[in-house]
Amino acid sequence: MGSHDSIKQFEEMLGNQELAKKISPKFSELSLDLNEINKHCKDPMFIAVLLFKLAEEREKTNKLLEQIHDKFDTIMFRMKAPEIAQTQQRETEQPSSILLSEQDQMIMHMVHTNGRATAAEIKAELGYKGKNAASQRLNRLFREGHLRKTQSGRKVFYLARNKQLP
Repeated sequence: MGSHDSIKQFEEMLGNQELAKKISPKFSELSLDLNEINKHCKDPMFIAVLLFKLAEEREKTNKLLEQIHDKFDTIMFRMKAPEIAQTQQRETEQPSSILLSEQDQMIMHMVHTNGRATAAEIKAELGYKGKNAASQRLNRLFREGHLRKTQSGRKVFYLARNKQLP
């Protein structure tokens, strides 16, 4: 190995230093001997240790990001909690000031009279072509808080707000 090879190797190292500075200014802060690093970079064990350390750091970063994500979810839930509580309160309150359509009033009268009603009973009583229309009306009355809903087997019963099954 001649002096020409040493000069060439030195110029390559200087070029690598400039490249390292371009990639990140923090590389210039490191006071490491490039020859020493170059010797270790050829060792597979050194590369394995570097990769292992990199994997550990990535795992720590992922855990931190997961914690941040969980905290963000908690904050968002707390911000939306008053909205959810208001919605639930509106659903549980019995709205008395809302005027019902004539068919809804007839359904409510049936439920109060019989204590309960099913979609099949409403269909037969009001002359709907299918149970789907009756179910939709009953479900809307339930969502608005006029009725309670309970299921027994495959049958769904709609009850007056303050009455139980007979």
